[in-house]
Amino acid sequence: MTVEIAAVLLILVVALVLFVTEKLRMDVVALLVLSALALSGLVSVKGALEGFSNPAVVTVWSMFILSAGLSATGVADIIGAQVLKIAGKSEPRIIIVIMITTGVMSAFMNNIGVAALMLPVVMDIARRTETSPSRLLMPMAYGSLLGGLTTSVGTPPNLVASQALEQAGHEGFDLFTFTPIGLPALILGALFVAFIGRHILPKKMPEGFLSSQKEAGEEFQFSHDLDNHRFRLRLSDESPLHGQELVQSGLGPILGLHVSSVERNGQNYPDIGGDFVLQSGDILDVQGHVDDFREFLQWQTSEMASGPEIAELLSIKHLILLSATVRTGAEIDGLTVAESDFTRRFQGHIITIRRGDKITRTDPAEFKLQAGDAIQIEIKQENLSAVTDSPEFSEVQIISEESLSQIYRDTDSLLELDIPAESHLVGLTVEESSIGDSLKMRIIAIGRKTGSVYLPEAGETFQPGDKLLVHGGRSAFQIMKGLQSLELIKMESLQSPTPTPETGFIEVTLAPGSSMVRKSLRELDFRVRYGLQVLSIWRKGKSYGSYLRNFRLQFGDAMLLSGPRDKLEALAGSKDLLILSSAAYHSREDISPLRATVSALIMAAVVGTVLAGLFPIAIAAIAGATLMIVTRCLKIEEAYEAIEWKSVFLIACMIPLGTAMSETGAAAWLAEGVAAAARPFGAWGLITAIYLLTALATTIVPTAALVLIMAHIGMDAAAAMDMPPQMIVMAVAMAASASFTSPISHPANVLVMGPGGYRFVDYVKMGLLLALVVMVTVLPMIAWRYG
Repeated sequence: MTVEIAAVLLILVVALVLFVTEKLRMDVVALLVLSALALSGLVSVKGALEGFSNPAVVTVWSMFILSAGLSATGVADIIGAQVLKIAGKSEPRIIIVIMITTGVMSAFMNNIGVAALMLPVVMDIARRTETSPSRLLMPMAYGSLLGGLTTSVGTPPNLVASQALEQAGHEGFDLFTFTPIGLPALILGALFVAFIGRHILPKKMPEGFLSSQKEAGEEFQFSHDLDNHRFRLRLSDESPLHGQELVQSGLGPILGLHVSSVERNGQNYPDIGGDFVLQSGDILDVQGHVDDFREFLQWQTSEMASGPEIAELLSIKHLILLSATVRTGAEIDGLTVAESDFTRRFQGHIITIRRGDKITRTDPAEFKLQAGDAIQIEIKQENLSAVTDSPEFSEVQIISEESLSQIYRDTDSLLELDIPAESHLVGLTVEESSIGDSLKMRIIAIGRKTGSVYLPEAGETFQPGDKLLVHGGRSAFQIMKGLQSLELIKMESLQSPTPTPETGFIEVTLAPGSSMVRKSLRELDFRVRYGLQVLSIWRKGKSYGSYLRNFRLQFGDAMLLSGPRDKLEALAGSKDLLILSSAAYHSREDISPLRATVSALIMAAVVGTVLAGLFPIAIAAIAGATLMIVTRCLKIEEAYEAIEWKSVFLIACMIPLGTAMSETGAAAWLAEGVAAAARPFGAWGLITAIYLLTALATTIVPTAALVLIMAHIGMDAAAAMDMPPQMIVMAVAMAASASFTSPISHPANVLVMGPGGYRFVDYVKMGLLLALVVMVTVLPMIAWRYG
């Protein structure tokens, strides 16, 4: 082994570790690989950058645009509508039709996009035929993956495999080289799932699925149980909330309630925003849990101290105030207070932050700290050294009594909240409850019979009988009193919300790669961002209608939204959300038969010119993508958004690694070991070993990167055993694209996990069997094709 081989293998191992641990994004890992290869001289500058002009990379991003054009003009919608007509009611027939249709579309479109387009169609089929979605959604996802095996543009790994062959001086794959091998896999895979595999799939019907056909006057896929989440409240005469804007009332943050409309003097206001001003006598139509409101009425709130008196009371509790300055070069410099994990690291709360002449008192958690910031900290006496001994701060000193009036203003209050033993807060952590954020106050202490907890950490769990000592503005005390003055109105007269010509309802789920995953509606500022209200979230068979602002969204969540129809229609172009309600999905005004015909003809022209040998696939794809924009099938902004840049950069940056493996002899060195182990078993042993190794690695390594690595090893191993390199590379491509065994091995699998109610083990059971069927189908076909 030479030094160059060792260096390349070291870079390869580090990259694989980073891919598996997901410490960094996969495209960032690829950029690090490119940088390491170029800086170490293992590849030339030209070799390091040639991936960005590689025909495979160009074809990949062009196909993303072509696929988006077909989607935007409604070609996929038209196909989906035909599926509804021919599916019938026999479960095996439905599965076959769905998998073959999805597979054919995936042969020329991005398979993630196809799965997203077919999701509402399949949900509609399930509901109309009274079939559990779990029986159809996984077959649909697998159909999109199998369809990618049938052409060279069906999935990026196929293009990468072909380019690896050409880069090594061998003949690459044409557009339909994969078809004689991949098409039998698609057909036999569909038949296997329809007649055998379906018996492995879950049979349980999601709760409320079939009963959800009509709710709020429109069709939805899941029951959101709106009637049981709705009640009315009246603002009492001389209510403290009179004159307050809705966003300032605390109804959402504190009570977890969503106000859908307001009735005032006999007039109804259905579409209200956060700036709506409340008046005494208003009747609020709210969404949430009435039991939570009744519980809140039992809270006992009392003001313990105000202004400078707060410091005197806190000193009795062994709490003191510090002032400190953030040092230059401190770790917390450039981080928000929340990101710095300030409370846990320094055992204290930041009260104010002074930067120049500006003082920040409210919501310091989102304030980004800078060197030179002067901060005031509440801290326990025994934890004083956590700040005084820290290299993060300078000029640390205890604040004198005469300076307290500048810290605790006359408008500040120290409140004690007695929470009922049966409160919904019991069992939640401080962070999960968001009660401090909701009240715009800090929890100073939690009083318990077993001993008080001062300055509780985010992970502290509320227990029955807790008393909270909180510090904040006196306005919060007035809001608490105002909320407790609300009057509950009898609910018998309530009717389900109904759509109007101006407003409507829609059901959505998170799209693959959505930027909303693991974020709360509050963090997303959802209502302002989309101009829509979230009425309910359906998750794992249960509907949630209160405290939605603190929900962290997950893949598979179904959200019921309401609002102006133009805002609802705008969701059709969202990259973060997919529309589940098929009626709304197919009503987009931008779909026209003419544009659908034009986009289909453009795609046909791309395929036709490649088949005729007139142009290389990269050139034909670029021309087709350009025509999609010129003919207004797609806007230029939509074209850029359609490209999955992570995949593009991953492939472009990993190509130099393949080059380095070949030029340094690293691939040959690894191939010698593989060939030596497989030689006793002959050609079948080598091709089977390469296939299985690649298939197993797809669960932890991005497929495009995996193909680039395995293709070079496979070609050298094939040369050592006097086998056609195309045979091994085709096996690598097929194995890499058949990502069935895990929900995380492909975004299409993740997409259907929530709506289908699948568990991880469901993918393992079905995926392993289907992977075996595909392997025993494609390996003999590859051997027959290449002799």
